[in-house]
Amino acid sequence: MCSFDRSKKGMEIKMINIVANILGYVMNLIYSICKNYGITILLFTIVTKVILFPINILVQKNSIKMVKMKPKIDELKIKYNGDKEAFMEAQIDLFEKEKYHPSLGAVPLLLQIPIILGLVYVVRNPKIYIENLVSMQFCGIDMAVVPTFNKYLIIPILALFATIILWLFENKVNVLQKEQSILNKLATGFITVGLTIYLVFLVPAGVGLYWIFSDILAIIQLYILNLIFPPKKYVDYEYLNRIKEERINQKEQNKISKKKSKYYYKKFFNRENIDNMRLVIYSEKSGFYKYFKGMIEYILNNSDIVIHYVTSDMNDKIFEINQEKIVPYYISTTHLIPLFMKLEADIVVMTTPDLQNFYLKRSIVRKDIEYIYLSHGIDGGNMVYNEGALDYYDTVFTRTPKQTEEIRAIEKLRNLKKKNIVESGFDLIDNMIKEYELEVKNNSKSERKSILIAPSWQEDNIMESCVNNILDNILNLNYKIIVRPHPEFIKRNPDKIKEFLNRYSEKINENFIIELDFSSNKTVYNADLLITDWSGIAFEYTFSTLKPTLFINTKMKVNNPNYKKIDIVPLNIELRDIIGKNIEKREINKIDGIIKELIENQENYIKNNLIVREKYLYNLGKSAEVEGKYIIERLKSK
Repeated sequence: MCSFDRSKKGMEIKMINIVANILGYVMNLIYSICKNYGITILLFTIVTKVILFPINILVQKNSIKMVKMKPKIDELKIKYNGDKEAFMEAQIDLFEKEKYHPSLGAVPLLLQIPIILGLVYVVRNPKIYIENLVSMQFCGIDMAVVPTFNKYLIIPILALFATIILWLFENKVNVLQKEQSILNKLATGFITVGLTIYLVFLVPAGVGLYWIFSDILAIIQLYILNLIFPPKKYVDYEYLNRIKEERINQKEQNKISKKKSKYYYKKFFNRENIDNMRLVIYSEKSGFYKYFKGMIEYILNNSDIVIHYVTSDMNDKIFEINQEKIVPYYISTTHLIPLFMKLEADIVVMTTPDLQNFYLKRSIVRKDIEYIYLSHGIDGGNMVYNEGALDYYDTVFTRTPKQTEEIRAIEKLRNLKKKNIVESGFDLIDNMIKEYELEVKNNSKSERKSILIAPSWQEDNIMESCVNNILDNILNLNYKIIVRPHPEFIKRNPDKIKEFLNRYSEKINENFIIELDFSSNKTVYNADLLITDWSGIAFEYTFSTLKPTLFINTKMKVNNPNYKKIDIVPLNIELRDIIGKNIEKREINKIDGIIKELIENQENYIKNNLIVREKYLYNLGKSAEVEGKYIIERLKSK
């Protein structure tokens, strides 16, 4: 062990000697010209800055990339709030995409360390490296002497002053450092100042002189780099500050969320609640209430069952419903995991797949809880869900015969116990049909045909890949065009939405609308044609209005790579050429003719889609009753 340590130490000394020899050669060359040791150190400092300048250019570019990415990183923090692992993966992907190197900023500092160590060797032994050295005096100071409080104190004082000035300038001018928090800036200042005070009393005055002049040159270099690569040219500071404000607001919201979730968690496990808790509904966010609405109303109107409604959305509309038989709880992800593990209800209903596979587990307290799954849409889950997403559910409310067929085929394929399937139908579409009929009754028909573009938010969706191409081909035609981006796309891509709005700001009028308010389905019902990609809105639109949908074949959302192991064509593939028409992105230049054909044949599609609706949906108009009755009967039997 001692032999290894000595060998390692010997290697370090050899490396420092190599660096000292190189620096000594450079200093000898400079001294041979100027014949002044102090000026030699000053000129040597300039030489090192010139040599390191290309690296500093790379660091400047890298720093600009970091600041440019900062809003996107903050957006990822907002998006993956509380999920550190998912955030880290997304951040690494972003770094790779932007070709950002996190460690590059440390390179100049790391290169300074061997320079300073080598310089210490040269200054302590100047006659070994500098030929014909006459004197080491500069401005009355012996550059070979280590400063003390009694001698040459001016060197540590000037070094400290130069370090503080550099730190202040970096906070103001350095593209990366000026974006740091006050605490980070102060921490950097204390470390830098402390290191300076410590080192200048350990090394010869010549190294202190190098330190002082290096800091002065660093300030000049900062301004030069900002002139060559001005940050304002590359960074959208308005966008950066807006996202920064959102991030600050999120942190404040997180504090409120934590406190509120803790309160509701205690309330949920109140002994009186637990003893009387029979039915629990879990909703991921406010907009999901619509999937439970009909079922809940039927249960409330036909029983005395109290519904314990758990939501992970602090602003869920459920808190605005004044109904004594609905007890709402806000539970954040932190408290959700233990809450699920300690559940003691008879029935739990939810729309979240992958029970037991990820963070939401079946109760370890009660083994006889019946877990019921109902989906967000009518499209097949085998392709869009992860493999085994429904394995741990006891009961599934299926919307269509296709969903039932898929579940049974998966059970056979994977040798699983048969689930209890309730052929319920889809209450959301039942309600949309009623709303559409009222809309048609109360509104006169417009002469100008209306086209709604409503994409999904998945990868390669219309907004990301081809919306501009579509609009270029149809904006000048005699249609009313409404673009309705998915709310999740707006949330995750504010920069893209801003760019889109700016691009079409001068063209927006009564016949071209970009709709960002999703509180009403009026534009959905009034559209004569829907253009979408793989969004579930296609089935909601066509099955409520019976009018055709034009599908753009963007990249399919496939979460289960083994979906073809069962010989069943997913519904969202099967229906694309039945309830409308699908085209490839390369065919968008012909879209005007395709739209004309679909609208002219609207009456034929309405007749066809009426038959399709009857065939593909269970219990049309009665799904809420089927779901509600099942739960009431099951709770009676328990």
